[in-house]
Amino acid sequence: MNIKNVIVPVDFSPTSRLAVDHGVFLARKFHARLTLLHVVESLSPLAGSFMIETAGIEKEQEEQALRMLSALLGSEDQDDLDLRVDIRNGDIKNEIIAGIRDEKANLIVMGTHGRGLLARLLIGSITEALLRRVPVPVLTVSGVAHPLRFKRILFATDLSKHSETAFDFALDFARAMGSELIIHHAVTPLSRVSEGGEALPDLSKLDGDEAKAQVATLAREAARQNVKAETSVVEADTAADAILKTAEEQLAELILIAVEKKRLVDRALLGTTAERVIRAAKVPVLSVPVGINTTREEMAGAHGGKRSSKD
Repeated sequence: MNIKNVIVPVDFSPTSRLAVDHGVFLARKFHARLTLLHVVESLSPLAGSFMIETAGIEKEQEEQALRMLSALLGSEDQDDLDLRVDIRNGDIKNEIIAGIRDEKANLIVMGTHGRGLLARLLIGSITEALLRRVPVPVLTVSGVAHPLRFKRILFATDLSKHSETAFDFALDFARAMGSELIIHHAVTPLSRVSEGGEALPDLSKLDGDEAKAQVATLAREAARQNVKAETSVVEADTAADAILKTAEEQLAELILIAVEKKRLVDRALLGTTAERVIRAAKVPVLSVPVGINTTREEMAGAHGGKRSSKD
């Protein structure tokens, strides 16, 4: 477990404030640097249209953001934590990704849009973009009122080759947190047909007995590595519903799930099990990228804008 830099993008929404609380908790747990990142969206496109000077307005917004970020943390946190405040100007998505790259982040903590009717069960375009594009784990937080201690972690696995990487991470994370692990697999129909009539990809190639045997093997490996583990193999129409139901029944405080990477800018997240779990979960979700190796250089497409920072 090599979490040395935790970064929290902040837009001052209620969920991003919750993300700050979780970032503080995790930074303390891992003795990591905590970076609070805010992006002031560039007003330069307005300058030509309305013939206004934007530099002064943007400068004022940056100074206000600095004051607001400082107010999110108590004096004890500001004194004890290895804290950095990073304020950037430009396109929000690009600047957040550039900040993650520049800070060499090992873990990102993000607020989502929550679960209310007005949110329409969307996870938010910025959060979705990060889940698609960044090569490090992303913890998403929505409706949790305070940081949980993650004493019970549900690790959802499809038992694929790629999921082995996520299992290794889950073991390291659970051991570092002193957590119990619930190793979960949903046995789903081999094929389904969507409402639109098209065939959906196979969700499980294992029958119940095979799945139970593989999950039991993972549990034995967890015990060998001094991580207490339970197993959960259930039959369900959709993996996402099974994960959410099991997490609630087993009193899990965190869901850990693998997000398969394709190409960096083409990771297929929207509409998958991971996206549905993230948008509906009542507890934080830690998404671990797996699949094709992704290096930090692949993030170089993000444009670095001007920034100010406070150590």
